[in-house]
Amino acid sequence: MMRVRGFTLIELLVTIAVMSIIATIAVPGFQNMMAGNRLASDHNEILAGLNLARSEAIKRRQDIEFEVTNASPWAFEISSGDDTLRVRSGSRGGLSFGTGSSVTFNSLGRAPACSSGCVLTITHSAGSREININSFGRIGRG
Repeated sequence: MMRVRGFTLIELLVTIAVMSIIATIAVPGFQNMMAGNRLASDHNEILAGLNLARSEAIKRRQDIEFEVTNASPWAFEISSGDDTLRVRSGSRGGLSFGTGSSVTFNSLGRAPACSSGCVLTITHSAGSREININSFGRIGRG
């Protein structure tokens, strides 16, 4: 007697149906996770840029400006007068200041223009995050 090994057509179709159901449930969750990761990455990049601008102002003992040069997709520039220290841009998301488009840190690392607090908002498809800057130059997550 010959014994046949393998799967029947019905077993294969049921397996494919179950896998397609699992995939339709998992893909949207994965996309949301990726969008959240992009937002967190952009938030951290901009936070690092603000901290760099403040530390350069203290180190160089001169005014350093953090300026949003493009709102969507976001871009910023850190400069000292005519000298550009760093330029960064993102491929997605938007960036906006609540007041104006820049903040200047003085030689003590303070941001006098932010006497009532400056808010930098990062927007993405996954939501938005804020970065707060007070008059003492402290940079915090919103």
